[in-house]
Amino acid sequence: MKIIGHEKIIKLLEKCIKKDRVSQAYIFSGLESVGKFTVALNFAERLLGRDPSTDSTSSSQASLGRVDSDLTILEPEIEIVKGITKKRDIKIEKIRELQHELGLSIGKGKYKIAIINDADRLNRSAQNALLKNLEEPHAGTVIILIVQNEKKMLPTIISRCQKIRFNPVSEAELGKNIPASEKNRNEILFWSLGRPGLMLELIKNKEELADRKESLQELKNLLGGNVSEKFSLAERLSKDSGLAIKKINLWLIVIRETLLGKKGLVDIPREKSLILSEKIDSSLELLKDTNSNARLVLENLFLNF
Repeated sequence: MKIIGHEKIIKLLEKCIKKDRVSQAYIFSGLESVGKFTVALNFAERLLGRDPSTDSTSSSQASLGRVDSDLTILEPEIEIVKGITKKRDIKIEKIRELQHELGLSIGKGKYKIAIINDADRLNRSAQNALLKNLEEPHAGTVIILIVQNEKKMLPTIISRCQKIRFNPVSEAELGKNIPASEKNRNEILFWSLGRPGLMLELIKNKEELADRKESLQELKNLLGGNVSEKFSLAERLSKDSGLAIKKINLWLIVIRETLLGKKGLVDIPREKSLILSEKIDSSLELLKDTNSNARLVLENLFLNF
């Protein structure tokens, strides 16, 4: 279970364990794939008196739900509709199952731990049910909520948790974990966006990196293309809304990185970058609405490039 970056957070959690000041509830917040889930698993292993370096708990095990008598992982179910991958909300029934697990006696260690991945997918009823556990926790229970958007959580839940914010990892730190033989080092560092999980996926999945390079070239073509070429791309992408959304999100990353001063990938004036960012955001919302005419949405968007 290798953790890349987040040294201060790891030291803080280790200090909590050593001084026996472990909170009964935590919120780990930050961007997707930044390392929140990995750190949560590492923390859980240490609380249970295990050696995290042995990889006794893997992400694949975690997806099963109940890892063992003292560790349970809850996360949203995935559904694919018309090529678009979505995470379902976590409903109250799942929280009730979790409450049953937490109510059982502790096994070999002194803690019983629950990790809720994508806890900002808990619907309102589920959050209200979870609140009872935070207000009246069982002795020895620790609940770790992993979220990307704290604003989706009830203020009463946030107020009962110790908040730990995960920031993007520096390129220097990420670079230490890229094999010396890797030919695409610079591209991987750029597309990782400070997220170790994404970096590891790009190293492993060469097809994903190739897709991103292709998307970058399509963005360049859009910026320099005529109306006919733009409409041709709109027609092609409209046949697969999932692919269109993925590519547009990648373009948005490039445009926003340009706004932050990272030059070299594309040359877009700041004012135009701001306009494109706004147009892309509104177009993505329309594309996610399955009743929208994808081709028309894309054509209107591409005319702004």
